[in-house]
Amino acid sequence: MKIVPDTSVIISKFIVEEILALEGKVVEVIIPHVVISEIENMANNHRAKGFEGIEELKNLRFECKRMGVPITLAGERPKLEEIRLASSGELDARIRDVAREHDAVVFTSDKVLVSMCEVEGIPVEYLKQMPKKKPLVRIFDFFDEQTMSVHIREKVAPQAKKGKPGNWQLVKIHENPTTHKEIDELILDILSIARVTPDSFVEMDEPGVKVIQLESMRIVIAQPPFSDALEITAVKPITKLSLDYYKLSPNLLERLKKRAEGVLVAGSPGAGKSTFAQALADFYAAQNKTVKTVEKPRDLQVGPEVSQYTALAGDFRKTADIMLLMRPDFVIFDELRKTPDFEAFADMRLSGIGLVGVIHSTKAIEAIQRFIGRIDLGMIPSILDTVIFIEDGEICDVLELKMTVKVPSGMQERDLARPVIEVRDFETHKLKYDIFVFGEQVSVIPVDSVNTQKSLPMQPQEKKEIERILRRQTNSKQFRITKLSKNSIRVEVPEDEIPLLIGRKGKTITELEKKIGMRIDVKPLLYDDEPTDSADKAQLQDHLPVDIRFTKTHVVLSFQEDLRGINVEISTNEKALFQGSIGKKGEIKIERATSIAREIIRMINKGETVYAKQK
Repeated sequence: MKIVPDTSVIISKFIVEEILALEGKVVEVIIPHVVISEIENMANNHRAKGFEGIEELKNLRFECKRMGVPITLAGERPKLEEIRLASSGELDARIRDVAREHDAVVFTSDKVLVSMCEVEGIPVEYLKQMPKKKPLVRIFDFFDEQTMSVHIREKVAPQAKKGKPGNWQLVKIHENPTTHKEIDELILDILSIARVTPDSFVEMDEPGVKVIQLESMRIVIAQPPFSDALEITAVKPITKLSLDYYKLSPNLLERLKKRAEGVLVAGSPGAGKSTFAQALADFYAAQNKTVKTVEKPRDLQVGPEVSQYTALAGDFRKTADIMLLMRPDFVIFDELRKTPDFEAFADMRLSGIGLVGVIHSTKAIEAIQRFIGRIDLGMIPSILDTVIFIEDGEICDVLELKMTVKVPSGMQERDLARPVIEVRDFETHKLKYDIFVFGEQVSVIPVDSVNTQKSLPMQPQEKKEIERILRRQTNSKQFRITKLSKNSIRVEVPEDEIPLLIGRKGKTITELEKKIGMRIDVKPLLYDDEPTDSADKAQLQDHLPVDIRFTKTHVVLSFQEDLRGINVEISTNEKALFQGSIGKKGEIKIERATSIAREIIRMINKGETVYAKQK
């Protein structure tokens, strides 16, 4: 019997075993040049199967020499383009030609080649891979209910992260180092399970690295030349949470339901970003929305009604093109890493698709900064409207973005007005950052650091004269004056009074500057801003300076110590809330369980300012 082995039986290490079983019956082994070339190409590209094929060819030559069976190379050597197009069937056709020319039997484990040989009348033997004996230890054996991830490396004792995001420990599973043979058996077992298990697949197979999704478990296998040793990292989610777990404020929940369509979920690795993203996916699906995910690898644990996609041909921009054809209501993008990912995110969002992006960052503002330079600055507020920062599995910061034209915080000259992205705290609406272009540099300025700068003192007579001039131009007595420099002041008035102060084409403000002899920077009056001094704050509608903070059990209203013992009325623009007396520590404490405390929290969440007035 003459035998022509194909590539599949050589790289699977079947042929030597088969020839040994047929000892005495085989008269010649004919190896087509296309098989040699294909195996050589695999090895040159650092694919493990290529090295295994070379090793099998060496063993084949040794055993044939021992048995006295000649080995012959036949056929033409293919070109590189033909090797790259091996899936088209051209190389298999050459193997069949060699078998027909030498009147030999094709040995293969490729079902398609078997069928084609039968069609062409060429003798063929199908070598089916027999199920291997299960290894003593499988990857599942390393996990228990508390295990987040397992880290296995040759010559090192296997380790596991146990606990939950934000509260875990790295512990040794046992003291014995893992041998090369043990980790190699584990890799082969993982690959065999992935091929036959539903909802499992090889996500990536590159020289030196493989990424396998084994049901809910994500496994990364690293090997030379990519790494210096064999290594397995397996990650498995231990909890699946609903959005109710995060106890979102009514305002944030309402925004996610109706208005938030460019959401960024940020946090450091292992903080719980993906867990929150999959909770959002299930939340939107429960709202009768069409939800898709875009992931690489596909490891979000979502319901069956949520379709999961990966990078098409390795490019998320191509996946975005498909999403635009499908027109889902929401897409969960896990995770944004490279510039093409940001471009795909922006393309889908600007096309009207609701987007939830997951991104690595150590601060909420850094998540926004990662878009700068990749996306035109003016387009960022159209792409992002809400940034949710996750830390230790909890929501610790929520930001909102808005584009406006103004003089950036910290600058005084009106001719420096420019487009500015305001980044505000979502719950309190307090301005936290200004993002703008200054010269050719994009600046991200923390507003708190600007607001803490001390203003210059003003003489009482100087301040009184400026107030007299300003009252002639406004209908309100509510304004605050801050001296910024020797030749400039900032005037804060209610927002509806600003047009009166500026005048048509800036005529009124120009006349006021001439009368006062200083440049005037006009800003809207916000009562919850930090006051320039105590007297200014108290002057506004007789409002006393009050600071509100929250503890686990109380809502605490803090006043200046010189106000201890006086009676005050607490109110908002809408209504009076209650009357009380300031305690010895300058505070009024209200239990959070009371209706008054709940009303104060509700008003603050609505963006209302809480005032105190002496009775």
